[in-house]
Amino acid sequence: MANGSNYGTETTVLRKFGINEAYQLAMYLLDQYRGTVLSCRYAIPPRLSPVDSRTQLEEAVKVAVVDTVMRHPMLQVGMMNATSKAPSWIQLQSLDLTQHIKWLYIEENVDFEQTVQETFRIHLDEYFPDLSIKQPGWKITIIRQGDAPIMEVLLTWNHPQFDGAGAKVFHEDFLEMLNNDNNGAYERTGLDGDTLRLPQEPPLLPIPIESLRSLPVDLKYLAKMFWEEIRPQFLNWDASQAAWCPIRTSPYKTQFRAFFMDNAALLAILALCRQNKTTITALLNGLALIAFSSRLDSTVASAFQCATIMDHRRNLPPAPPDAPWVHSDRVVCNYVTQVFHKFDAKLVTQIRSKLPADTSEGKDLSPELLRELWAASAQNRLEIVRKLEGGLRNDLIGVFKYVADWQQTMSNMAKKRRQFSWLVTNVGVLDGNTLRRLSTTGGDTKSHNGQRWSIDRAQFGLSAEIPAAAIEIAPISVVGRGMCVSANWPDCAVDTMFGERIMADLERWLAQLASQL
Repeated sequence: MANGSNYGTETTVLRKFGINEAYQLAMYLLDQYRGTVLSCRYAIPPRLSPVDSRTQLEEAVKVAVVDTVMRHPMLQVGMMNATSKAPSWIQLQSLDLTQHIKWLYIEENVDFEQTVQETFRIHLDEYFPDLSIKQPGWKITIIRQGDAPIMEVLLTWNHPQFDGAGAKVFHEDFLEMLNNDNNGAYERTGLDGDTLRLPQEPPLLPIPIESLRSLPVDLKYLAKMFWEEIRPQFLNWDASQAAWCPIRTSPYKTQFRAFFMDNAALLAILALCRQNKTTITALLNGLALIAFSSRLDSTVASAFQCATIMDHRRNLPPAPPDAPWVHSDRVVCNYVTQVFHKFDAKLVTQIRSKLPADTSEGKDLSPELLRELWAASAQNRLEIVRKLEGGLRNDLIGVFKYVADWQQTMSNMAKKRRQFSWLVTNVGVLDGNTLRRLSTTGGDTKSHNGQRWSIDRAQFGLSAEIPAAAIEIAPISVVGRGMCVSANWPDCAVDTMFGERIMADLERWLAQLASQL
């Protein structure tokens, strides 16, 4: 993001950062993490597709952005004292929309898909404006080519502002606003050209989960986590940690790859998951286990640890009566946690014993490996279910309450042994059809003679997290439209060919599974 003008003197300190927000901000300040992107491909109504309708198209997008911003207060606020131990969210007087809405028009002879992917990768590694400017850390970039009936909308944000589930809500609500009969549910008295004057009354910010719910931590669990933190490395004998990939902090660069599956393939895989009592998330953990076991020698990695990102919105109380987002599962904020998984040396040895002799060439999974895959995936799902059933007890956020200095903590973490070989963060299923979503909430579902907006596909990506997992896998699907699976890794720590081979394994094996039904 380019630097913009100061948004004016802040009027109110709204609240201090929550744990998740402070943790993510510390990573950003230490250059351990930069941007996150959720990109959606929108089908444009025919009336707005022609080139000579550009002005009307841009105005419709701007108005829909404004209405989405007014529904979600975390899109309206800036940071204060960002580099201190106690950063805060502050109320802003106005937003300069030229800093948050960017249009990229490309010529007819330019490859649209290539431009989307290049822009996506660039945005992952971009810095946000100087935090002292006090503008919200998000923007959308719209890629448009001629009078094509589609446009790509890339939402890029600084993770303290909100999480991936919040980004999914942004796109779904933005789509709803584009389709509203009156072009928006809110009065836009504050919109003057490209300046949005925000209400003088302080916005109602979502409250961090540690302030909403008790986060009980058993003494045994806390002692274990504390020992993991202070244990000298020479006393660390855990073979499942990712010692094969030492943490390196620079030069910072994200390697990013993605592939897409059509809806027929996705439905086939979902049917197989149901048959084998697992889920897409757990299946990806199982596939990664086989891929890493295949690509790494037993002398380098005899066992593995990975993590699954989970959304805490299910553990929130009902939204306050005056909350503009209405329902707790529709809040744009930062409510993620992690579940840890271990695959011991016995299991990994068992899997390796069933691999083909030559793993240099990509091959399909044998019936023996398929049995190992479904067993590992079902077990992984059970671990996730146990975490869900356990609610907030012994949650990582409950342990994080005891961290006094996040920048120091994250700086120390970068000097330790890497814990996770991979991570899976599944944003879930995005509803790209406003009609379908409104029909379940009692909203207006008139057809409008084919003049409605829709979302045809989505792609989710994270910038490299320096002290986190070596490779991070991020699936997302659109109802009735298939799935995208992406992955990132730090260029300074993971060999590019290794990362590409892991991704090729995942793509090939998912295609193999899809062909079985």
